[in-house]
Amino acid sequence: MNPEAKILVIDDDPDLVEALKMILQTGSYRVVFAFDGEEGLKRVKEENPDLIILDLLLPKESGDVLCRELKTDPRYANIPILVLTAVAEKMSNKLFPKHRIKSLPADDYVDKPVQPQDLLGRVDRLLARSKEGEKI
Repeated sequence: MNPEAKILVIDDDPDLVEALKMILQTGSYRVVFAFDGEEGLKRVKEENPDLIILDLLLPKESGDVLCRELKTDPRYANIPILVLTAVAEKMSNKLFPKHRIKSLPADDYVDKPVQPQDLLGRVDRLLARSKEGEKI
């Protein structure tokens, strides 16, 4: 665990954001959040997070567009992105089929709901690999 790490959660569900915040704080992470894609991009620029947890179905700018935008910008390309979404199941695989989600330049992907220990384990691994300077 990296207790100095700052994690940006971008999701439009306030209850889920609060739950993720509590889970991540048990891992001693600092948590900031945004509720739509535009606010998410603004928070990335303001906060310079160590990791981003990103939903795909967001108002104003979708998570897949934001993910691609961040990963093609040299200022943010090295920030690990964990896609956390239930969109594949919710949308009957029409809008975001699993293969489209897996083709995103995100560093990891997990379906909602996620178990707290699974989430913390994934966050820990992504941060460790990022800190070591590996290509994730």
